[in-house]
Amino acid sequence: MFYLILIMAVLGTFDIIQMKAKKQKKEIAVYVAFMLLVGLFGIIYYANQDRASFTKLLFSLLGRKV
Repeated sequence: MFYLILIMAVLGTFDIIQMKAKKQKKEIAVYVAFMLLVGLFGIIYYANQDRASFTKLLFSLLGRKV
């Protein structure tokens, strides 16, 4: 899990620096939101790999069988 967070931080920093140079403030906000979601899903997955997947939980909430 440490490596996931490290890689995301390095890549995120590199990308945000490039976006700042191009003055893309709205894109930075969207990028950070997606990076946080990916990090959250990664942490949830690595915390317990045997639990039901996010997709399976989402489908069960929508009333669909997988």
